Amino acid sequence: MILVTGGTGLVGSHLLYELTRRGHKVKALLRPGKKPYETRKLFNCFSAAKEHLIDQVEWVEGDVLDPFSLQQAMQDVDYVYHCAAIISFNPRELKAMIAVNVDGTANVVNACLANGIKKLCHVSSIASLGQSEKGEMIDENAKWKTSRINSGYAISKYGGEREVWRGIEEGLNAVIVNPSVIIGAGCHRKATNRLFHNIENFLPYYISGINGYVDVRDVVNALILLMESSVKGERFVLNSENLSLREFFTKVADILGKPHPRIALNGRLMNVIAWIDEMRGRLTKSAPLLTRENVRASMSKSYYSAEKFKTAFNYSFIPMTESLTEAFRVLEGMKK
Repeated sequence: MILVTGGTGLVGSHLLYELTRRGHKVKALLRPGKKPYETRKLFNCFSAAKEHLIDQVEWVEGDVLDPFSLQQAMQDVDYVYHCAAIISFNPRELKAMIAVNVDGTANVVNACLANGIKKLCHVSSIASLGQSEKGEMIDENAKWKTSRINSGYAISKYGGEREVWRGIEEGLNAVIVNPSVIIGAGCHRKATNRLFHNIENFLPYYISGINGYVDVRDVVNALILLMESSVKGERFVLNSENLSLREFFTKVADILGKPHPRIALNGRLMNVIAWIDEMRGRLTKSAPLLTRENVRASMSKSYYSAEKFKTAFNYSFIPMTESLTEAFRVLEGMKK
C-alpha cells in the first residue's frame, strides 16, 4: 500500500493518477473538510474510464500537522510520497509555511520511522539549493547559504529537507527530489494556470530573470523511478530547461496565439509596485498579487543541472514547449 500526502496539489494529483493507472493500491491524505473536486476533474481529463481510476484512491482524513492522523494513515502502508507543502512568496504566510513545510515534514519522517515504512520519497525544491551568485550551474552539491535574499519559501523547504536528512541518519530509507518550477495543469488558480490566464489576457511585460522549469509528468516519473529503485540517501535535481522569463513567456504566448512580451520591467520599479500591493493587502486583509519576495525570485538568474538524474536513469526530460502545450490542453478540458 502507498500513501501520498498533498494528493490534491499539482504533483500529488498527477502522482495519484499515474499510480492508480499502473494498478497500485493508494491512500491519499485529505485535510478535514476538504474535498478532492479538482483532483477528480484532472482524472477525468486523462482517464477514458472517467470515474474508474479516481475511485481507486482511498482518501483518509488527516493533516501533516496532526501526528496522530499520520500514524493512523500509515497503517498497512509500505511506501510514502510526501508532496504536501505550502508555496507562497507572501511574508504574511511564512509562519504557516514553516509549520507545514518544516514541522509537517518532521511529523511525516517521525511517522515513517515509527511505522517501519520501507521508503519515503520527499518532494523538496530547487529553492532549498539557493541561487546562482555568478551564473554558475547549480546541482545536488550546492550548499545552503544564509542570505537576506532567501525567500521564506526557500527557508521552509530547506528546513523540511533537513528533517528528511535527519530521518535518514536515524535509519529511514529515503530519497529527495529538487524540482525546478513545475509546469502542468493542476488544481490551483495560480502557478501555470495563473500564468496562462495573464498571457491569455495579453500581459506584454517581462522581468529579466532566468530560472529552471520541469514538466509535472517528469517529476512524477522521477518519483516512481526512485521509489522503485535501490537508490537511497540521495537527492536529485529535476530540471528540463533553463529559460529567461522572456523566453518562457514567449513560448506561452505562441501557444495561446498572443503577441510576445516586449516591455522589460525595471527591478526598482517592480519593488515599488510590490510594496504598494503588500500595503494594499494589509489594509484589505487580502493576499497581495505581487510581493517583494516575488520580485527577488523573478529577477534572479539561476541555472540548474539535472545531469545526475539523467545519467542515473538514462532519462530525457520533456521539452518545455511540449509541456506548456499539454498543460494548456488539459486546463481547457478542466474548464468543461
